[in-house]
Amino acid sequence: MEHLTTAPGGAAGSLSAPARQALARLLAERPGAGDTAAPTPGAAPEPDRPANGRGADPIPTGEHPAGRPARATPPAGRAGTVAAELAQAGWTGPQGGLRPEAALLFGCDVGGTKTQSVLATLDGRVLAEIREQTDPAGGTAVLDQIARHWRELASEQGPVAAAGIGLPGTVHPRSGQLSRAPNLAGLAGQDMRTVLADRLGVPVAVENDVNLAALGEGWLGDGRGAGSFLFVALGTGIGMGALVEGTLLRGAHGAAGEIAALPIGADAFDPATFATGALESVVSTEALLADYRRLGGEGRGSLRELFRAQAPDPALARVMDRLAGRVALAVLAMTAVLDPERIIFGGGIGSRPELLARIRARTADCMDTPPDCRISALGNRAGVIGAIRAARLALASALEIRP
Repeated sequence: MEHLTTAPGGAAGSLSAPARQALARLLAERPGAGDTAAPTPGAAPEPDRPANGRGADPIPTGEHPAGRPARATPPAGRAGTVAAELAQAGWTGPQGGLRPEAALLFGCDVGGTKTQSVLATLDGRVLAEIREQTDPAGGTAVLDQIARHWRELASEQGPVAAAGIGLPGTVHPRSGQLSRAPNLAGLAGQDMRTVLADRLGVPVAVENDVNLAALGEGWLGDGRGAGSFLFVALGTGIGMGALVEGTLLRGAHGAAGEIAALPIGADAFDPATFATGALESVVSTEALLADYRRLGGEGRGSLRELFRAQAPDPALARVMDRLAGRVALAVLAMTAVLDPERIIFGGGIGSRPELLARIRARTADCMDTPPDCRISALGNRAGVIGAIRAARLALASALEIRP
């Protein structure tokens, strides 16, 4: 299974050690193995698991959230006692499955332009939501914004058991240190697990925002049923999250999926592209709007406003054609390396149907067998639903009794 970078914490009150172990297993079950949450309309997917807070190693299918094999089922008598204890504590129902309302989870997706937070049940059902512009001051101001969302949502619904946070940067899989996060100036090099756990006071999972969107897709979205798939977010910038045979691909430094740096559309040796990456320098919303003006576009406003206009716009059509060609080359590169069954597109630009049609046409021009490309059914909630899954796995990891 996947794992995430988590901070340790306590949970589940005064359960006995065997009951804590059993509850941890229930919380960390793979999708479809006991809890069959229906997707929240417009929400996001998730699969895998947390890192144990002392270092993160990928957790294979069927293993415990801390990265060790799950313990054998207790003897019949003890199993009955454990089941009764979990039921009495309100964690499980008559059939022994988790009660979705047994705990509340907080999920937050911090993006380059917006920050979105939700409070949800254990099965990903969203109960309350806040969405607003990301604090332009960045750094600790964004941490303050996350904490404020936490307080506001918790005050409406009640105590929260764990949190999952997606950040627009790279989170090191072992140290939890943040890097490549220009919108979070001043936080580079800090262990974000510890920073956020100290602020919120519960088990916390911290991950790259696009990785969490992929996690969400694997849990409740279009990633279900696919052995390997990619999530590509295209909007303010471009990024990728990959689930390969059920494992979140994170790389040695947490930077797997930084496709912004692919040498497509611009000169990768040009220092002007170093900050954003060659590909992102030509596919970001800012770059696309500049391209539109260069092509003689006369429409007013943002790209979103241009898309909403009803009149034909030849300059915008040319921008989309050029963009689709560049994205098709990125699909070719990603497929050559990872061979995904499916590629799911999200983000303000990536979710445009007219772009998807062009991408499908262009990938057919450069590949014998293009992967199945589609738009996320979870929409702008993909990241926060992935964050809820991450929070659930952080709770499972915190329950672990380790020698």
